Amino acid sequence: MTDFYRSRKKRNFENKELSGPDYGKERPAKRLMPTQDVKRAKDILHCKPRKYTTSIAIPSSIIDSAPTIEMKTILAGQLARALVIFSVDEIIIYEDKIQKSEAKINPNLFLARILQYMETPQYLRKQLVPISPDLKFAGLLPPLDVPHHPGMEEFTLYREGVTLDKNNQDSDSTLVDIGLFRRARIDKSVKPGVRVTVELSQPISAAETRKGQKPIPGKVVSPKVPREKTGLYWGYNIRLASSFSRVMTECPYEEGYDYSIGVSDRDAQDMYNCDVENKIKPFEHLLIAFGGPVGGLQEAIEADQDLKVGGDDAAEIFDMFIDPNSKSGTRTVRLEESMMMVMSVLKPIIISKGKCYK
Repeated sequence: MTDFYRSRKKRNFENKELSGPDYGKERPAKRLMPTQDVKRAKDILHCKPRKYTTSIAIPSSIIDSAPTIEMKTILAGQLARALVIFSVDEIIIYEDKIQKSEAKINPNLFLARILQYMETPQYLRKQLVPISPDLKFAGLLPPLDVPHHPGMEEFTLYREGVTLDKNNQDSDSTLVDIGLFRRARIDKSVKPGVRVTVELSQPISAAETRKGQKPIPGKVVSPKVPREKTGLYWGYNIRLASSFSRVMTECPYEEGYDYSIGVSDRDAQDMYNCDVENKIKPFEHLLIAFGGPVGGLQEAIEADQDLKVGGDDAAEIFDMFIDPNSKSGTRTVRLEESMMMVMSVLKPIIISKGKCYK
Protein backbone atom coordinates (compact mmCIF):
# COMPACT_ATOMS: atom_id res chain seq x y z
CA MET A 1 0.00 0.00 0.00
CA THR A 2 2.89 2.36 0.78
CA ASP A 3 4.47 1.74 -2.63
CA PHE A 4 1.14 2.58 -4.28
CA TYR A 5 1.02 6.05 -2.73
CA ARG A 6 4.67 6.67 -3.57
CA SER A 7 4.09 5.79 -7.24
CA ARG A 8 1.13 8.19 -7.64
CA LYS A 9 1.74 11.46 -9.40
CA LYS A 10 1.54 14.45 -7.13
CA ARG A 11 -1.16 16.94 -8.02
CA ASN A 12 0.37 20.31 -8.84
CA PHE A 13 -0.24 23.23 -11.10
CA GLU A 14 2.40 22.05 -13.61
CA ASN A 15 0.55 18.80 -14.27
CA LYS A 16 -1.99 19.80 -16.92
CA GLU A 17 -3.86 16.51 -16.87
CA LEU A 18 -4.58 16.49 -13.13
CA SER A 19 -4.79 20.18 -12.35
CA GLY A 20 -7.55 21.33 -14.67
CA PRO A 21 -7.44 23.14 -18.02
CA ASP A 22 -4.26 24.48 -19.54
CA TYR A 23 -4.24 28.25 -19.11
CA GLY A 24 -2.17 29.78 -21.88
CA LYS A 25 -0.97 33.31 -22.43
CA GLU A 26 -4.33 34.23 -23.92
CA ARG A 27 -6.14 33.86 -20.58
CA PRO A 28 -8.33 36.90 -19.80
CA ALA A 29 -6.98 39.67 -17.63
CA LYS A 30 -8.02 39.99 -14.01
CA ARG A 31 -11.45 41.55 -13.65
CA LEU A 32 -11.54 44.76 -11.67
CA MET A 33 -13.95 45.26 -8.82
CA PRO A 34 -16.20 48.37 -8.96
CA THR A 35 -13.98 50.12 -6.40
CA GLN A 36 -10.89 49.48 -8.54
CA ASP A 37 -12.52 50.46 -11.83
CA VAL A 38 -12.70 54.16 -11.07
CA LYS A 39 -14.80 55.16 -14.09
CA ARG A 40 -17.41 52.45 -13.46
CA ALA A 41 -17.55 53.31 -9.76
CA LYS A 42 -18.17 56.95 -10.61
CA ASP A 43 -21.10 55.99 -12.86
CA ILE A 44 -22.62 53.76 -10.17
CA LEU A 45 -22.41 56.39 -7.43
CA HIS A 46 -23.55 59.36 -9.56
CA CYS A 47 -26.91 60.78 -8.41
CA LYS A 48 -28.75 64.07 -8.57
CA PRO A 49 -28.22 66.53 -5.70
CA ARG A 50 -31.00 65.79 -3.25
CA LYS A 51 -32.62 67.55 -0.35
CA TYR A 52 -34.69 64.65 0.98
CA THR A 53 -33.56 62.11 3.57
CA THR A 54 -34.61 58.56 4.37
CA SER A 55 -34.72 57.31 7.97
CA ILE A 56 -35.29 53.76 9.17
CA ALA A 57 -36.26 52.74 12.72
CA ILE A 58 -35.53 49.19 13.89
CA PRO A 59 -35.93 47.54 17.32
CA SER A 60 -32.87 46.51 19.30
CA SER A 61 -34.48 43.12 20.04
CA ILE A 62 -33.48 41.92 16.57
CA ILE A 63 -30.04 41.22 18.03
CA ASP A 64 -31.54 38.89 20.63
CA SER A 65 -32.73 36.56 17.88
CA ALA A 66 -29.11 35.57 17.10
CA PRO A 67 -27.76 33.05 19.66
CA THR A 68 -24.01 33.78 19.52
CA ILE A 69 -21.92 36.95 19.29
CA GLU A 70 -20.58 35.80 15.91
CA MET A 71 -24.09 35.51 14.49
CA LYS A 72 -25.11 38.81 16.09
CA THR A 73 -22.15 40.47 14.35
CA ILE A 74 -23.03 38.94 10.98
CA LEU A 75 -26.67 40.00 11.38
CA ALA A 76 -25.63 43.58 12.15
CA GLY A 77 -23.40 43.52 9.07
CA GLN A 78 -26.34 42.44 6.91
CA LEU A 79 -28.41 45.33 8.25
CA ALA A 80 -25.62 47.81 7.53
CA ARG A 81 -25.29 46.55 3.97
CA ALA A 82 -29.04 46.94 3.45
CA LEU A 83 -28.87 50.52 4.76
CA VAL A 84 -26.21 51.63 2.31
CA ILE A 85 -27.68 49.73 -0.65
CA PHE A 86 -30.83 51.82 -0.32
CA SER A 87 -29.03 55.07 0.66
CA VAL A 88 -30.54 55.37 4.13
CA ASP A 89 -29.41 58.60 5.82
CA GLU A 90 -30.45 57.86 9.41
CA ILE A 91 -30.86 54.66 11.40
CA ILE A 92 -32.78 54.80 14.70
CA ILE A 93 -32.39 51.91 17.15
CA TYR A 94 -35.28 51.93 19.61
CA GLU A 95 -35.96 49.81 22.69
CA ASP A 96 -39.06 47.68 22.29
CA LYS A 97 -38.49 45.52 25.37
CA ILE A 98 -37.20 45.98 28.91
CA GLN A 99 -33.64 44.69 29.01
CA LYS A 100 -32.67 42.18 31.69
CA SER A 101 -30.03 43.41 34.11
CA GLU A 102 -28.08 40.14 33.93
CA ALA A 103 -27.79 40.24 30.13
CA LYS A 104 -24.17 40.01 28.96
CA ILE A 105 -24.74 42.10 25.83
CA ASN A 106 -26.71 45.33 25.61
CA PRO A 107 -28.44 44.94 22.20
CA ASN A 108 -28.83 48.73 21.72
CA LEU A 109 -25.15 49.49 22.23
CA PHE A 110 -24.00 46.34 20.44
CA LEU A 111 -25.89 47.17 17.26
CA ALA A 112 -24.88 50.85 17.44
CA ARG A 113 -21.18 49.96 17.84
CA ILE A 114 -21.20 47.58 14.88
CA LEU A 115 -23.01 50.08 12.66
CA GLN A 116 -20.66 52.87 13.73
CA TYR A 117 -17.60 50.71 13.08
CA MET A 118 -18.77 49.83 9.58
CA GLU A 119 -19.76 53.40 8.65
CA THR A 120 -16.41 54.87 9.77
CA PRO A 121 -13.79 54.93 6.98
CA GLN A 122 -11.12 52.28 7.47
CA TYR A 123 -8.30 54.82 7.91
CA LEU A 124 -10.15 56.49 10.81
CA ARG A 125 -11.30 53.47 12.82
CA LYS A 126 -8.20 53.19 14.98
CA GLN A 127 -8.55 56.81 16.09
CA LEU A 128 -12.34 57.13 16.33
CA VAL A 129 -13.75 53.71 17.27
CA PRO A 130 -12.91 52.66 20.84
CA ILE A 131 -11.90 49.07 21.54
CA SER A 132 -14.89 47.06 22.75
CA PRO A 133 -15.75 43.38 23.33
CA ASP A 134 -18.70 43.95 21.00
CA LEU A 135 -16.22 44.31 18.12
CA LYS A 136 -14.46 41.01 18.83
CA PHE A 137 -15.63 39.51 15.53
CA ALA A 138 -15.52 42.69 13.43
CA GLY A 139 -13.34 40.78 10.98
CA LEU A 140 -16.47 38.94 9.83
CA LEU A 141 -18.09 42.16 8.63
CA PRO A 142 -18.26 42.99 4.91
CA PRO A 143 -17.02 46.37 3.65
CA LEU A 144 -19.69 48.98 2.88
CA ASP A 145 -17.81 50.33 -0.16
CA VAL A 146 -19.54 53.72 -0.04
CA PRO A 147 -18.32 57.04 -1.50
CA HIS A 148 -16.74 58.27 1.74
CA HIS A 149 -14.64 55.06 1.84
CA PRO A 150 -12.53 55.94 -1.23
CA GLY A 151 -10.00 53.63 -2.86
CA MET A 152 -6.37 54.46 -3.58
CA GLU A 153 -6.99 55.50 -7.19
CA GLU A 154 -10.30 57.30 -6.58
CA PHE A 155 -10.33 61.09 -6.99
CA THR A 156 -12.51 62.77 -4.37
CA LEU A 157 -13.37 66.37 -3.57
CA TYR A 158 -14.79 65.52 -0.13
CA ARG A 159 -13.14 63.30 2.46
CA GLU A 160 -13.79 62.32 6.05
CA GLY A 161 -10.97 63.09 8.47
CA VAL A 162 -9.95 63.41 12.09
CA THR A 163 -8.32 66.51 13.54
CA LEU A 164 -4.74 66.23 14.80
CA ASP A 165 -2.78 68.22 17.36
CA LYS A 166 -2.98 71.93 16.62
CA ASN A 167 0.01 73.51 14.95
CA ASN A 168 1.63 75.91 17.42
CA GLN A 169 2.86 78.23 14.66
CA ASP A 170 -0.64 78.94 13.37
CA SER A 171 -3.33 78.88 16.04
CA ASP A 172 -6.11 79.63 13.53
CA SER A 173 -5.66 76.41 11.55
CA THR A 174 -5.74 72.67 12.22
CA LEU A 175 -4.16 69.68 10.53
CA VAL A 176 -6.54 66.86 9.55
CA ASP A 177 -5.78 63.24 8.69
CA ILE A 178 -7.97 62.52 5.63
CA GLY A 179 -6.55 59.15 4.66
CA LEU A 180 -3.89 60.45 2.25
CA PHE A 181 -0.12 60.39 2.52
CA ARG A 182 -0.30 64.14 3.08
CA ARG A 183 -2.45 66.03 5.56
CA ALA A 184 -5.11 68.64 5.00
CA ARG A 185 -5.13 72.04 6.65
CA ILE A 186 -8.41 73.70 7.59
CA ASP A 187 -8.80 77.36 8.49
CA LYS A 188 -10.44 76.67 11.87
CA SER A 189 -9.12 75.80 15.28
CA VAL A 190 -10.61 72.43 16.26
CA LYS A 191 -9.59 70.27 19.19
CA PRO A 192 -7.82 66.97 18.34
CA GLY A 193 -9.75 63.75 17.78
CA VAL A 194 -12.86 65.26 16.16
CA ARG A 195 -14.30 63.74 13.00
CA VAL A 196 -14.90 66.32 10.28
CA THR A 197 -15.96 66.41 6.64
CA VAL A 198 -13.39 68.28 4.56
CA GLU A 199 -13.94 69.88 1.17
CA LEU A 200 -10.60 70.02 -0.63
CA SER A 201 -9.45 72.73 -3.01
CA GLN A 202 -9.32 70.18 -5.85
CA PRO A 203 -10.14 66.46 -6.31
CA ILE A 204 -7.24 64.22 -5.37
CA SER A 205 -6.50 60.51 -4.90
CA ALA A 206 -4.30 58.82 -2.32
CA ALA A 207 -2.14 57.29 -5.05
CA GLU A 208 -0.82 60.66 -6.22
CA THR A 209 0.21 61.91 -2.76
CA ARG A 210 3.54 61.35 -1.02
CA LYS A 211 4.79 61.70 2.52
CA GLY A 212 6.49 65.00 3.29
CA GLN A 213 4.34 67.08 0.94
CA LYS A 214 2.78 70.29 2.15
CA PRO A 215 -0.74 70.02 3.61
CA ILE A 216 -3.63 70.35 1.17
CA PRO A 217 -5.82 73.39 1.80
CA GLY A 218 -9.41 72.57 2.64
CA LYS A 219 -12.42 73.71 4.62
CA VAL A 220 -14.79 72.00 7.04
CA VAL A 221 -18.32 71.48 5.74
CA SER A 222 -21.46 69.79 7.01
CA PRO A 223 -21.68 66.04 6.29
CA LYS A 224 -24.84 66.73 4.27
CA VAL A 225 -23.00 68.97 1.77
CA PRO A 226 -21.80 66.08 -0.48
CA ARG A 227 -25.41 64.87 -0.72
CA GLU A 228 -26.92 68.30 -1.33
CA LYS A 229 -24.29 69.55 -3.79
CA THR A 230 -23.20 66.47 -5.72
CA GLY A 231 -25.79 63.82 -4.84
CA LEU A 232 -23.23 61.53 -3.20
CA TYR A 233 -24.48 59.17 -0.52
CA TRP A 234 -22.41 60.06 2.55
CA GLY A 235 -23.27 57.30 5.00
CA TYR A 236 -25.82 57.12 7.80
CA ASN A 237 -26.23 58.74 11.20
CA ILE A 238 -27.02 56.53 14.20
CA ARG A 239 -29.55 57.55 16.84
CA LEU A 240 -30.65 55.66 19.95
CA ALA A 241 -34.21 55.98 21.27
CA SER A 242 -35.34 54.67 24.67
CA SER A 243 -38.89 54.04 23.36
CA PHE A 244 -40.77 54.07 20.09
CA SER A 245 -42.41 57.44 20.77
CA ARG A 246 -38.98 59.06 20.99
CA VAL A 247 -38.23 57.93 17.47
CA MET A 248 -40.53 60.73 16.35
CA THR A 249 -40.33 63.24 19.21
CA GLU A 250 -36.51 63.38 19.13
CA CYS A 251 -36.32 63.82 15.38
CA PRO A 252 -33.19 65.83 14.42
CA TYR A 253 -35.04 67.76 11.71
CA GLU A 254 -36.77 70.98 12.73
CA GLU A 255 -40.06 70.20 11.01
CA GLY A 256 -39.96 66.51 11.89
CA TYR A 257 -40.73 63.66 9.51
CA ASP A 258 -43.28 64.82 6.96
CA TYR A 259 -44.19 61.27 5.91
CA SER A 260 -44.07 58.04 7.92
CA ILE A 261 -44.58 54.40 6.97
CA GLY A 262 -45.10 51.55 9.44
CA VAL A 263 -44.22 47.97 8.48
CA SER A 264 -45.98 45.09 10.22
CA ASP A 265 -47.24 41.60 9.38
CA ARG A 266 -50.43 42.08 11.39
CA ASP A 267 -53.49 44.23 10.61
CA ALA A 268 -51.76 46.12 7.79
CA GLN A 269 -52.46 46.73 4.11
CA ASP A 270 -50.97 44.41 1.53
CA MET A 271 -47.91 46.25 0.23
CA TYR A 272 -48.44 44.91 -3.29
CA ASN A 273 -52.14 45.78 -3.57
CA CYS A 274 -52.53 49.16 -1.85
CA ASP A 275 -51.29 51.51 -4.60
CA VAL A 276 -48.24 52.61 -2.62
CA GLU A 277 -46.86 54.86 -5.37
CA ASN A 278 -49.92 57.11 -5.55
CA LYS A 279 -50.50 57.26 -1.81
CA ILE A 280 -47.02 58.51 -0.90
CA LYS A 281 -46.91 62.29 -1.13
CA PRO A 282 -43.83 64.37 -1.98
CA PHE A 283 -41.66 64.54 1.12
CA GLU A 284 -38.46 65.98 2.52
CA HIS A 285 -37.88 63.60 5.44
CA LEU A 286 -39.25 60.06 5.24
CA LEU A 287 -39.46 57.64 8.18
CA ILE A 288 -39.91 53.89 7.74
CA ALA A 289 -40.43 51.96 11.01
CA PHE A 290 -40.04 48.21 11.43
CA GLY A 291 -41.20 46.08 14.35
CA GLY A 292 -39.57 43.33 16.37
CA PRO A 293 -39.26 39.66 15.39
CA VAL A 294 -42.14 38.50 17.64
CA GLY A 295 -44.76 41.16 18.41
CA GLY A 296 -43.99 43.61 15.62
CA LEU A 297 -44.71 47.32 15.86
CA GLN A 298 -47.87 46.64 17.84
CA GLU A 299 -45.90 45.23 20.76
CA ALA A 300 -43.48 48.18 20.82
CA ILE A 301 -46.36 50.68 20.73
CA GLU A 302 -48.28 48.79 23.41
CA ALA A 303 -45.25 48.83 25.73
CA ASP A 304 -44.65 52.58 25.26
CA GLN A 305 -46.21 54.44 28.19
CA ASP A 306 -45.83 57.83 26.49
CA LEU A 307 -48.21 56.88 23.67
CA LYS A 308 -51.93 57.21 24.21
CA VAL A 309 -52.83 54.67 21.51
CA GLY A 310 -52.64 50.91 22.00
CA GLY A 311 -51.10 48.26 19.81
CA ASP A 312 -54.39 47.61 18.03
CA ASP A 313 -54.45 51.23 16.84
CA ALA A 314 -50.84 51.29 15.62
CA ALA A 315 -51.92 52.23 12.09
CA GLU A 316 -53.17 55.63 13.36
CA ILE A 317 -49.62 56.77 14.12
CA PHE A 318 -48.42 56.42 10.52
CA ASP A 319 -49.42 57.89 7.18
CA MET A 320 -49.25 54.39 5.73
CA PHE A 321 -49.25 50.95 7.37
CA ILE A 322 -48.13 48.11 5.11
CA ASP A 323 -47.54 44.35 5.27
CA PRO A 324 -44.80 42.89 3.02
CA ASN A 325 -45.52 39.29 4.04
CA SER A 326 -49.05 38.83 2.70
CA LYS A 327 -48.01 36.98 -0.47
CA SER A 328 -44.75 35.34 0.58
CA GLY A 329 -44.21 31.59 0.70
CA THR A 330 -43.35 31.51 4.40
CA ARG A 331 -45.32 32.14 7.58
CA THR A 332 -42.86 34.66 8.94
CA VAL A 333 -40.38 37.13 7.47
CA ARG A 334 -37.28 38.17 9.41
CA LEU A 335 -36.62 41.88 9.87
CA GLU A 336 -33.54 41.92 7.64
CA GLU A 337 -35.59 40.19 4.93
CA SER A 338 -38.55 42.50 5.42
CA MET A 339 -36.26 45.52 5.09
CA MET A 340 -34.96 44.33 1.72
CA MET A 341 -38.49 43.56 0.47
CA VAL A 342 -39.94 46.91 1.54
CA MET A 343 -37.04 49.05 0.37
CA SER A 344 -36.92 47.29 -3.01
CA VAL A 345 -40.51 48.41 -3.60
CA LEU A 346 -40.07 51.90 -2.11
CA LYS A 347 -36.71 52.81 -3.64
CA PRO A 348 -38.00 54.05 -7.04
CA ILE A 349 -40.88 55.82 -5.29
CA ILE A 350 -38.48 57.53 -2.89
CA ILE A 351 -36.38 58.76 -5.80
CA SER A 352 -39.41 60.15 -7.65
CA LYS A 353 -41.26 61.64 -4.63
CA GLY A 354 -38.30 62.95 -2.63
CA LYS A 355 -37.61 66.67 -2.94
CA CYS A 356 -34.42 67.51 -4.82
CA TYR A 357 -32.51 70.69 -5.57
CA LYS A 358 -33.19 72.21 -8.97
